[in-house]
Amino acid sequence: MVTGALANEIDGMRRALGAKALERIAPHCTLIPPVNVREESLEAVLSNVRTAAAKSAPIAVNLGPPGTFWPRTPVLYLAVTGDIGAMTLLRDNLGAGPLAPPPERPGRRFVPHLTLDQRIEPSRLSHALEALTDYRATHCFERVTVLQQDASHRWRPLADTPLGRPAVVGRGSLDLELSVVERPDPLVAAWADEQWASYLRDRYGETVRPIEPYALVARAADRLVGFVDGEVRGPVLRIGRLIVRPDWRGMGVGSHLLRAVERLARERGCGRVRLETLLGGNAEQFYAGRGYVATATLPRWREERDFVLMERDVVVAPERRTGNGPGDPSSAGGDYPD
Repeated sequence: MVTGALANEIDGMRRALGAKALERIAPHCTLIPPVNVREESLEAVLSNVRTAAAKSAPIAVNLGPPGTFWPRTPVLYLAVTGDIGAMTLLRDNLGAGPLAPPPERPGRRFVPHLTLDQRIEPSRLSHALEALTDYRATHCFERVTVLQQDASHRWRPLADTPLGRPAVVGRGSLDLELSVVERPDPLVAAWADEQWASYLRDRYGETVRPIEPYALVARAADRLVGFVDGEVRGPVLRIGRLIVRPDWRGMGVGSHLLRAVERLARERGCGRVRLETLLGGNAEQFYAGRGYVATATLPRWREERDFVLMERDVVVAPERRTGNGPGDPSSAGGDYPD
């Protein structure tokens, strides 16, 4: 997959083209066409992906100029050139195991490309090719990502693995392979969740609450204007991100979101709301004006800048009280926290 600034640049072109798949799949170079995989085969698939990726190295490519598969199919793409031999070998290794295409699927010559629009109107093809004729970019693929199609036909990352042999550490009979991934595969994630839950039960008792993520969305006239998310950790509800659309800041959206979070905390039996924010920033003033108190300084917490830990006690119904004291949510409006 292509990420970062280059992905945003490519998505800008896809948006200008009116690509219908823009919201369903991120910019990428397909190595293996979609294959149905049984759940019981997932472990074998991911193992094969790790093995194939370990035999490769990061692959540097050039993107552009644009091309098309018309008249066979109305696809507009960016050509992918560069270390195509390495990419082809990686594709062959990936397709040699459980990701092999069904026997009845006709074989096609591998043409490395990055799709811009899968179903562009043929009458627009010549104009798009001319407009993008000078586009060039470089990219280095450093990992293989396995995608999964969900019920809404969106392709979402399921797991990834870096290209190249994993680091091996240890001495004597202990050889550990260490791989840095952006997201663990479902089997690893399930094992880690199970082990962590077991540790929490052993450490805090059988009644310990699992971590519960939450998110609140604010819309006005069906337009997204604000968002807040975080997680419930036992008797504490933590705010991770509180965001307000720039042209709606200063209109009380942030305050409404904050009050909604505090109501959610009471409903979940939390006696305290907690967050971290930039020391001395506008957000610290925003939260302080709504009853949040700084309880600790976090030196070099993010981007080598100091942050402050802020908390507020909230009122919990007597039968669910777990906090340290009462507090009334503020109803004052305020500016967006930075």
